[in-house]
Amino acid sequence: MSENRGTFSRDSAQQYLSHEPEMQVTALSERLWTISDGNCRTMFIEADNSIIAFDTFGTPGRARAYLKAMTATVPGKDVKTIIYSHDHLDHCGFAADLAPRAEIIADDICARVIKLRQAEGQLTPGRILSGNKNDMQIDGVEFTLLNPGPTHGSGNISAWFVKEKILFSSDTILANARYGFMPDYHIANFVKFMRSFLELEWETFVPGRFALSDRAGFKKGCDFIEAVQLETQNAFAEFVPIWAFEPMQAYISNKLSKKFADLDGFEEHIGQTAIRVVHHYLMGGWGLEDTPEAAVMLADTVDL
Repeated sequence: MSENRGTFSRDSAQQYLSHEPEMQVTALSERLWTISDGNCRTMFIEADNSIIAFDTFGTPGRARAYLKAMTATVPGKDVKTIIYSHDHLDHCGFAADLAPRAEIIADDICARVIKLRQAEGQLTPGRILSGNKNDMQIDGVEFTLLNPGPTHGSGNISAWFVKEKILFSSDTILANARYGFMPDYHIANFVKFMRSFLELEWETFVPGRFALSDRAGFKKGCDFIEAVQLETQNAFAEFVPIWAFEPMQAYISNKLSKKFADLDGFEEHIGQTAIRVVHHYLMGGWGLEDTPEAAVMLADTVDL
């Protein structure tokens, strides 16, 4: 069997792409579930006559395992809607293997990136959203999709379930320090936009990785990233060798361990987290996402 490859080019990736891991499904409410493969996490919804899936997981095998878990949890209903939380293949790369005839919903910028990328297995969205807030009514289910601005990936959207007091935001704030390298956080705007979610009423936070969290864990996650930003700037001022892993690990760990050492993964990841944030201040960010007018990214350059 030849699997969809995403952006892999080597036949040696086929075993990785085919693997179907065990999925852990947890009920959040009568209609809402969260599902994890042990690393990535997302949500799905039982609608009146169908299933609404957020994301696809990051390989054809994981997409199939996701589908099997959803249909076992909600028997007799098909996945008719997929909502992409952002453009990254490790979360949203394989709709062709999950539900190829489903309607795919995504933010405008996400859709433009996907069209340009043309990754095998990542289907182009058919319903395009714009703006910071979209109130959705799909097959008897109501919820709100939010785009606070560039935080992670391109065209990132989060889901707010008002009645259930649940917020889902993929690969943003975690209840630990394990997403250390943060290769795709848009640091300039990240914490400001994420803190805007604290103005909403919710109790349970569903991240894109690892364990569930709550408002206190979410706030501490924001505090942690903000603290790393502050101390990496202090490292410049104190002439720490900011390009070297061990000096940065020691410096930032010394500065932050008193407040954040209880975060799972702190010691193993704080060094690479610091190096990542250092490069924001060296380079100014990854591109237009890290500018004050981030909404101009890809504007009027890609026709959908």
